[in-house]
Amino acid sequence: MKVVTIPFDYEDLPALERDKIVPICIPAHDEHGKQIDWGWFEAAAIVQNPMRRLSRVILHDVWRVSELAQEAVHGVWRTHGGDLGRSPAGRVYARAKWCARDLQAGTKSQRNGFTVALDELEHAVRQKFDTDPRNYLSEYQTELDLATISEDLIADDCKDVSIILDLMQDGATWPEIGLRMGEKPDTVRKRFDRWLERRADFADRLRNVLR
Repeated sequence: MKVVTIPFDYEDLPALERDKIVPICIPAHDEHGKQIDWGWFEAAAIVQNPMRRLSRVILHDVWRVSELAQEAVHGVWRTHGGDLGRSPAGRVYARAKWCARDLQAGTKSQRNGFTVALDELEHAVRQKFDTDPRNYLSEYQTELDLATISEDLIADDCKDVSIILDLMQDGATWPEIGLRMGEKPDTVRKRFDRWLERRADFADRLRNVLR
């Protein structure tokens, strides 16, 4: 079975460079043996780091990124075929976010207590994109910027702050964040505020992204 590896030049990289990257491997053909449009793999390459972040933060294992990427790419292929749309990378990443939560929960019916078909969710995302593309692209760019900041936070040994940001982005309240972190909400919030005061560089980046 042919597999597409992201980055596309992964095998050609020096060993030291390969050791720093978690490769993403996606079957090139769907379950019916049909070759997937190459544009979807190019789209996945654009959002490869945000997908690694989803795997690290939501699935707690960056090495599951190939599983996540396969679900996302094959999912948009089933829904859209060769119709890449105006933002194929946005479609792949939107599907990856839902797939990550499905994989985290185990089944769609377990997530938030509801049974929701991924195709219906994809249709809702597509409808939003088609009716208001400027807002969608703006939100998509914001998510990419926040993903970059979270990657930098993890590299800077601030994983807990990265988790807080991810939960805030999903609309979680401080009590919900405290429950997720296993601490009192006020404790988590005060720690986050102290971090903002200490790290003016990250605070400025957040303000620029969110304003």
